[in-house]
Amino acid sequence: MAAFPTTATLPKEETQASAFLDHFPTFDGRGTVIAILDTGVDPGAVGMQVTTTGEPKVIEIIDCTGSGDVDMRAEVEPHQDGSVKGLSGRTLTIPSEWPNPQTGKYRVGVKLAKGLFPKDLETPVMKERKRKLEIRNHALITEVQAKLKDHETRFPKLEPTDKEYQVRQDLKDRVEVLKDQFASFDDPGHVFDVISFHDGTKWRAAIDVNETGDFKGTDLLAGYSDELKYSSFGDDSHLNFSINFYDDGDLLSIVTLSGTHGTHVAAIAAANHPTDPRQNGVAPGAKIISLKIGDSRLGSQETPQSLSRAAAELARLKCDVANISYGEPGATFDYGRCIEILREDAINKAGVIVVSAAGNSGPMLSSIGHPSGNSGLITVGAYLTQQMPGALYALLENVPERPFSFTSLGPTLDGAVGVDVYAPGGAITSVPNYTKNTVQLMNGTSMASPNACGCVSLLVSGLKQSRIPYNPYRVGIAVRNTSKQIGDPFQTGLIQVLQAWEHLSLASMRHNVDVLYEIRVSGANRGRGLYLRNPVETNTIQRPMVTVKPLFMNPDDPETTAKRLEYEAHVRLEASMPWIQCPDFVLLASEGRTFAINADPTGLAAGLHTGFVSGYDVNLPAAGPLFRVPVTVCKAGQAESDGALVRYKDVEFTSGKIERKFIPVPSGANYATVTVRSKERVGNAAFWINIQQIHAQTPYSAFESGMYLQLGSTTSGVEGEEFVKSQSFPVVPGFTAEFVMCQYCTALGTTVVSVDVEFHGIQVSASSVVEGQFGTKSSGDMIFLNSANAGLTRCDILSHLRTESISAVSVSLDKVQKSLRPTEAAIAPLKVRDLLPDGRQLYELVLTYSLKVAEDGNVLPYYPRTMASFYDSFFESVFIFVYDTQKSLKSVHDCKSRPVKLKEGTYTAKMQIVSRSLEVLDKLQQTPILVDLDTKAVTLTSYKSLGSLIAGTDKFTATTLARGETATFWLSGMEGSALPKGALPGDLLLGSFKVSDIGASKIQAAYLVPSELPKKEDAASQPSIPVLPSTAESVKKDELAEAIRDLEIAHLKKLGDDLVKRDALMAKLTAEHGSHLPFLLARLAVYTTEFDKAHEMSSVTPDHVQNVEKALDTILAAVDQTEVAVYFGLKVDLAAGGEAAKAKQKDMETRKTAVAQVLLWRARLLKHKIVSNADADAATVSTGAFDQALVDASRWIASPPTTDGKYLVLWTWRLKSQGMLGSALKSINKYLSDAKNVASGDAEKTAIWKELTAVKKEIVAELGWTVWAEHELRVAFVRAPPAYVPF
Repeated sequence: MAAFPTTATLPKEETQASAFLDHFPTFDGRGTVIAILDTGVDPGAVGMQVTTTGEPKVIEIIDCTGSGDVDMRAEVEPHQDGSVKGLSGRTLTIPSEWPNPQTGKYRVGVKLAKGLFPKDLETPVMKERKRKLEIRNHALITEVQAKLKDHETRFPKLEPTDKEYQVRQDLKDRVEVLKDQFASFDDPGHVFDVISFHDGTKWRAAIDVNETGDFKGTDLLAGYSDELKYSSFGDDSHLNFSINFYDDGDLLSIVTLSGTHGTHVAAIAAANHPTDPRQNGVAPGAKIISLKIGDSRLGSQETPQSLSRAAAELARLKCDVANISYGEPGATFDYGRCIEILREDAINKAGVIVVSAAGNSGPMLSSIGHPSGNSGLITVGAYLTQQMPGALYALLENVPERPFSFTSLGPTLDGAVGVDVYAPGGAITSVPNYTKNTVQLMNGTSMASPNACGCVSLLVSGLKQSRIPYNPYRVGIAVRNTSKQIGDPFQTGLIQVLQAWEHLSLASMRHNVDVLYEIRVSGANRGRGLYLRNPVETNTIQRPMVTVKPLFMNPDDPETTAKRLEYEAHVRLEASMPWIQCPDFVLLASEGRTFAINADPTGLAAGLHTGFVSGYDVNLPAAGPLFRVPVTVCKAGQAESDGALVRYKDVEFTSGKIERKFIPVPSGANYATVTVRSKERVGNAAFWINIQQIHAQTPYSAFESGMYLQLGSTTSGVEGEEFVKSQSFPVVPGFTAEFVMCQYCTALGTTVVSVDVEFHGIQVSASSVVEGQFGTKSSGDMIFLNSANAGLTRCDILSHLRTESISAVSVSLDKVQKSLRPTEAAIAPLKVRDLLPDGRQLYELVLTYSLKVAEDGNVLPYYPRTMASFYDSFFESVFIFVYDTQKSLKSVHDCKSRPVKLKEGTYTAKMQIVSRSLEVLDKLQQTPILVDLDTKAVTLTSYKSLGSLIAGTDKFTATTLARGETATFWLSGMEGSALPKGALPGDLLLGSFKVSDIGASKIQAAYLVPSELPKKEDAASQPSIPVLPSTAESVKKDELAEAIRDLEIAHLKKLGDDLVKRDALMAKLTAEHGSHLPFLLARLAVYTTEFDKAHEMSSVTPDHVQNVEKALDTILAAVDQTEVAVYFGLKVDLAAGGEAAKAKQKDMETRKTAVAQVLLWRARLLKHKIVSNADADAATVSTGAFDQALVDASRWIASPPTTDGKYLVLWTWRLKSQGMLGSALKSINKYLSDAKNVASGDAEKTAIWKELTAVKKEIVAELGWTVWAEHELRVAFVRAPPAYVPF
């Protein structure tokens, strides 16, 4: 039987890595350190324990994201029994064997699993937690049902008036509560208490992974680099973690994983399996440093903050090699704070060789994502080798060797080649323990990059042991110039370790290969190559100037000055293609040299054409090119019917084959319909069609659309059977579109397809001027309506390319966009973790915004200046955190659009902008953010004419426009009640403008919310009566007196603890307005506030009680309860009564609310007397009065009265005191489950919510329902943490 191809599961032969180790067994990576910038590396994964020399494999683990941060500034002294109170509310038991804190005090913190655990672990962990909870809850139900059965046996017949009847009902309520709580169980996730202290030598910390408060058996850890120890969150998760300390112990970083990716990447580069070396990574002798850049709060996405910190750590730690298998589309290259630190500090000063994955957005050109493609890095594409299909993918037959179809390609947007080398783009190797697996198959350039990184580590290991000087630039030139050619149009080859070693070990390689050659090609978009793509470029001879300048390592080092003086290269220039011309020679000094080149694309056929101007040092021919100036031409072909139709017939595909076409998008086109047909296909085949246009300083993804097809079998025997699929894509007129068709590498067999690309052009112009002066136009992007608040919009539709079917035009607006200005701004320096490599400190600007959500739905806050900017961001970091009124973190946002569902209410948004420049931050202190909020869709109706719009008749209907024809229609405006809830003047309503039934023809629309309508005065209720001068003077005096009175009443609250002034003002108001209800209510508020403060401190005096009682009696005397009761017993026609009736209703509602408030406070005072009275007889009398007070109050509040939070607090206290815990809990749960009772910016609701939540915790604890007591503790902390979670 044939042996399993184990070695092919992690390819090393094709890159000569295996052969290299056969020749040089000790050059296996030993002596080198590889940094893995990724989701984090699990030190417990197989192959991650030791190197080939027996040394620890993972020597440093750092979280650069901040997702594991814990604030540890809270100090506590241990109780007499040695325990401390945790921030979660648990009592924390400290093992006696722990060393004593140096200061005698411990520090405590708390951390939620949400935002700490990887997303793919949350679901299974919560599922297991719910399963265990169900078992424990079932036991509780069984116990209560047994008590209920026993009670029914002992009391077979009961009347509602019997005391035991209430007991039985309470038992039934307990069963119902237990069932309902499990049915509505919403797991808040783990809440871990954390303890830390300094033992006199180092900081140590432990995490209560079992959530019991008992730290016995819990691992007490030091910073990972101190002792190389880690722990686990338990058997439920098997998630390993380590810790680090910052800021003298004030900040603890719990380092976990945000996914499986980073461990897999690390294993490809350097896993070591002592018992089975066939499974080894490429460089098993190398050590690993894990730099976590994937933020767990964002589902493992990197952020500018994590990238900047990781780049700074590379410089600080001086790693030998770094791998970055991460990336995002970028708008500019060789720019951005992260790229700046990476290039200038990590690579150029610290000498780190950075290897990066090209990305998986191919097979389109210019699809490389940052940080790849930036100068100084080695960018790696994914290659499919001969052995991989059988060993990794279990295919029925082999497929040709070639780059994977998904691998991103160059050139970069500024013309550089992009991909430097290829490496095998798949592997089966180690994954984290939390997956419950040891190995897993993964594909992508993410796998190719660490394979190449391992190869580089082998080379560096050999260079170090052989004491051969090197730097990142020399290694980069070696791996590029010695790669195996594979027919790539950009001459990018497969990395070859032996050839690269020969290149690096040549004694003559000591001079001009030690610098980075910066290339700058003149033109409108000054770049690192000449990139000709649009017709105006490809139909003209180009004669740009090229500047080549050597960049030296460590530019500030005095030794570098000597190297600059010594540097001189005699360069021979060679053009690789006959349509490119260049000078023969150029003398290059340290300041660089500029020369002209000539590129004539005018005679080239349609398709992709690539060439180079290569520079060779005549004294170092064996080195290969020192630099290359890439020239890329994407020549568009001719289309039929004036460019409106492009047709490709019977194109044949096999596994991995790519067909690349360039299409001139006609002027006026705004979308294209692609129709694919296939015949005689045996079996299914995965197929990909892409259409892409590029634009300067814009990420490639902005103008990219894709169509994934699963081509079905067409061999059923039906004559003429074919597979047909159509889809529409937006396009930009005048820009060349790259059109790519590809059969997946793993899709076997032959496929023949025919494709039609049909362009459409429907332009819509909008104006608020009836003559049609076009204010805004759109052929596929955003159109602004009612640009002058005119209340109408004239629209004109033009068909540019062909006869088009126009639908009955409608505008649907389903989002409100608000611009929020900050209410607070604060600038402060960050701390040691955010020091730049040169010692400069970073600063943060924290802006606070008040966000009101008018209705439940998706909410997206963002800062437009940083959207989609990651590696090329101007700032070191930008975050937006959204909190509710309880300080609970609801969402985390960065540079990528990521809406979150929020309930109606008031929220606090905080934005942190991090920069090295105080001047920049100072200018941004009034920076607004934009917030897009979902709303119920509203529609603007279209009419045939202005008259039709005014009359509201004759709507615009579907029609047909021939090429060049136009049609005009009119859109209605919106105001008043027609506006969405929460839409205010100045807001924008966002939606789409439908002009045809094809989805891609939709145009984004924005509608400015107009100014408010004036409030209507009811003329019937305010008759016009002549007013004499003397009467008018009297009215003015009365109004002035009332205004002064109202100001004085309002001022009572502001006097606070100034009792002298307060009492004087109160006496004045009592004498002058003693029966004025607003004053009486204000006075009551003053006394009840005093009572509440005293109650919190357990210092209520008889005077507090007496003051409140007198205020209550005064209000009851001032309100005619009978009159109010009669009023609300009648049906009042407010419309007929006009403003007078509305005013009376408002007055009566004020009186009714006042009576209810008085009666509830009376009950509360009676409760206070019951609780504080030691006399049993007196307490019994008060209890009767309390019950009657609740009955009286219930008549004045909503029915049932338990829907009123204040009443419910008193009612549940009474039930609890009677032992009716189940009934009390049922009422509380019903109240808290109502969304309108959840705290949403209302201080009163917040206080009630907190009090009822506390009562609920007491009840479940008293019932002995431990499982629910633990749940309530978690819920209480998650929903109302003591402070805002820091950035």
